[in-house]
Amino acid sequence: MPLLSGIYDSNPIQPVAKIKENLSILTIGQWNHYNIDFIEPMPLSSPMMVEMVAASGAATIAANGTIGKQLCAILQLADNEFFHLRWEPIDDMEGVLWEQASQGRFAARSVHARVSRATSARDPYLATTTFWILGRNRDMNLEVRNPNPVAWPVARFVFFGYRYILTPLTSAPQVTTWLPAEGRAA
Repeated sequence: MPLLSGIYDSNPIQPVAKIKENLSILTIGQWNHYNIDFIEPMPLSSPMMVEMVAASGAATIAANGTIGKQLCAILQLADNEFFHLRWEPIDDMEGVLWEQASQGRFAARSVHARVSRATSARDPYLATTTFWILGRNRDMNLEVRNPNPVAWPVARFVFFGYRYILTPLTSAPQVTTWLPAEGRAA
């Protein structure tokens, strides 16, 4: 595997740091500092898939309709757990990421980018879908858009990447990797 060129590396996903290295993570509007105790891969597999129509309690997603943002229970973490993920829809749907629940991810003043099945055509390793989740009660939410003129019975999304276990540090380390685990307004 090639060397990591940055946190949004355009190669296959790989950890952004090694065990016993440091991470400084933006969440809930502030930078928190950690040392990595453990890393393991989270492969793309059925346990890492969420079906958003069923999760919303609906029978279908309406033609050109939306399932409002909601929590993805499979991505809830314990304290000091950290996810580094990429994602994509399996079905012909578009996903809109919110992290924290009130802050759009992949968003600027006048646009909130969506991830679709077409994303991998220009970005084969899904690097532009990279996001992070840190710990308990700092969950991501997923909104689903149906771009089709017909109602659709499923809206499946898959996630894959790495799970880290972290130890909090009391101050900023001199050497660290900086990661934004939430969106941020300008």
